[in-house]
Amino acid sequence: MDRGDSNPVDVARPFRRAVRAPRLPIVENLQDRVAVAPEAGVSFRYFLPAPALRASITTYYVLEIGGSGLVEELLFPEWPNVRFLIDGGWSQTFADGRTVSHSPPMVLMSGVISRTAKLRGGPGRAVGVGFLPAGWAVFTNLPARDYADDIVPLSIFVGDAADELLANVLAAPDDAATVAALDAWFLAHMSGAAATETLLVAAHEALLDPTVRSVAEWARRLERSPRQLERLALTYFGMSPKALLRRQRFLRSFAAIREHPSRLWSRLIDPGYVDQSQFIRDFRHFMGMPPRAYFARDFSFLRAAAKARAELLGEPLHGLHAAAPVSDP
Repeated sequence: MDRGDSNPVDVARPFRRAVRAPRLPIVENLQDRVAVAPEAGVSFRYFLPAPALRASITTYYVLEIGGSGLVEELLFPEWPNVRFLIDGGWSQTFADGRTVSHSPPMVLMSGVISRTAKLRGGPGRAVGVGFLPAGWAVFTNLPARDYADDIVPLSIFVGDAADELLANVLAAPDDAATVAALDAWFLAHMSGAAATETLLVAAHEALLDPTVRSVAEWARRLERSPRQLERLALTYFGMSPKALLRRQRFLRSFAAIREHPSRLWSRLIDPGYVDQSQFIRDFRHFMGMPPRAYFARDFSFLRAAAKARAELLGEPLHGLHAAAPVSDP
């Protein structure tokens, strides 16, 4: 696999193989860091990571599927995630038709998702860690573009340390212990590197700005050439600038209409769309079906996730999460 050229904007760092993680910290006031949304036999519980990690990691989450059958849902385009499959049966089908099945327990890295992927799971439990683009730069020097729309063993990135992390999560008796185990491991293995980088945060903030509608404007905001922006985007965001702008425009519109699927979409969709027909074409591209077909489905699985996420973070979708501010050294 082509890993691309190294450090195009001098912000990537190799994964830090630190010494064994310190004793697990006591997670105090866990209720201040959690949102819960059970629905239709599916329970999502979201937790904020330790403050020192929030420039790199959006949330931790625990997914539990009850009952006796499989639950199937379409994932939204999103940033990378580390996923721990604790038990149950799990598979993921990507937009190109590839299906990857997994046999728990195992820990995986899911790269950026550019278009919807179909997730099947249960009954069982999974734990996840949502990354920001700046977090990818801190975690690894491997280019994000090589793992877009794919899910691979975490050991590709961290070697045998993946086994240690999985063992810690499997040994955790409850949510508080799971959060403590994740905090301890990520603090140990991502400490010493700046929690985020000025250029990446600025690039992310510009991507989230609905007035930035072209690659040229995005590059101008960063005082970089379009070619430099292309290299930065592929290396740390996993997609080309043009594709990222298209994806963000769709996600903003999707978030606006998801709670009001029967209203006039022309009043809710992003002003970057020429008309409603263009939005519908994008909906087909990203979600694999037209809006009316999507909203006719039972999507309680991710309704629960979006509700819990919005309660904790203010945004229902991972791809809309704000770029974290640069931390002082």
